[in-house]
Amino acid sequence: MIPHARLIGVALALAAVGIPVIWLPALAPAWSVLAAAAAIVAAVDALVCRGIAVPTIERKTPGSLSLGNWSTIRLLLQNDHAFTRLRLRVFDHYPPEFRFRDLPQELAIEKRHFAELAYEVCPAERGLFEFPGCELLLRSPLGLWWRRRKVPLRTAIRVYPNYSTIAKLLMHEADNPLSTSGVRLRRRRGQGTEFEQLRDYRDGDPLRSIDWKATARLSRLISREYQDERDQQVVFLLDTGRRMLAKDAQLSHFDHALNAMILLSYVALRHGDAVGIMTAGAERRWLPPRKGMQSVNALLNHVYDVQPQPIEIDYIAAATELSVKQRRRSLIVILTNIREEDSDDLRSSMLLLRRRHLVILASLRERALDETIQRPLRRFRDALDYASTDLYLESRRASQDILRASGVLVEDCLCEELPAAITNQYLAVKRAGAL
Repeated sequence: MIPHARLIGVALALAAVGIPVIWLPALAPAWSVLAAAAAIVAAVDALVCRGIAVPTIERKTPGSLSLGNWSTIRLLLQNDHAFTRLRLRVFDHYPPEFRFRDLPQELAIEKRHFAELAYEVCPAERGLFEFPGCELLLRSPLGLWWRRRKVPLRTAIRVYPNYSTIAKLLMHEADNPLSTSGVRLRRRRGQGTEFEQLRDYRDGDPLRSIDWKATARLSRLISREYQDERDQQVVFLLDTGRRMLAKDAQLSHFDHALNAMILLSYVALRHGDAVGIMTAGAERRWLPPRKGMQSVNALLNHVYDVQPQPIEIDYIAAATELSVKQRRRSLIVILTNIREEDSDDLRSSMLLLRRRHLVILASLRERALDETIQRPLRRFRDALDYASTDLYLESRRASQDILRASGVLVEDCLCEELPAAITNQYLAVKRAGAL
């Protein structure tokens, strides 16, 4: 039992009244009676509080949570007591990896009634997490005591990468040429490589698109219309090494890479292509390419709990394994963070993949590098930082130029630029028929 502030106030009031008794002993019996009465009332209130039944609790959670997004958790409390009105304070034990707001909460539940409270959580990590239980402070009828009770209420919930970019695309894709994420989504007809249909000639159509046989047969100009090739394959190679542990804002580079992968997967599946994934690092996972929009859920379930580890990545071993697993020519999208010291191994691995596949290498660049270059030079230390950073960026660009000369499509970008960069590169490959 925990004394309420009201009981502490009563005790302080009795102490204050008892001070004159020191100088007026005649008042001692009256004070003693008053103190005894207060003690009896407090004891009876405590006994009644111990007999109050704990309400039944049900937790309502979303089917899954998204990394970095606030979501609402609801608690439904049922007072089954026929004669007692419950007054209580509620604190739900959320996973320690979550942030929260609107807890604890106080509420009253009438007899034979229920009440619902809501609070919000924001997960800071991906994976499978558990809400272990709920903690209640039941208030006594006279409000002199709190009775603490812990209610086991286990709820498991999955935290996925941030898929809010897909939701934004669904909201903006109807004839909107440029979505909020910077990805061009309008279907492009007439410029692809796969024949779709014949139609009447329109002003501006290139002469090479005219179907002369159909024109002669119908006695009017007929054009061929093409669309981007379908039934191709896109395979992601995710770096889960120590460099992906670096953070920009609230998310690690690995989490940013997952968000970009989800967006490109959605776009590729919508274009009729198949999408697969392989992780390179301490934990190797392989999901063969599959088609259909339902594959987005399979991708999320496959990587939602993968965490980067402080180890070095063997690019040659990863490229060899991927070459064995993926025999069909595909677009390989590598999400990593390259350094100058990676040049030899990375070039060898890229040449290995380039024998059969088209490769996009997306390298995440730390924001701190750009901020150092853009910072005004006010002190000698600033000049040293600028010179060393510029030398590092120059060596980084040199490594990337070597890869570009080998036929690799290299994207060097900040975390927030990554989703649009790799998705637009994919769309460019599709339009060019390079795959």
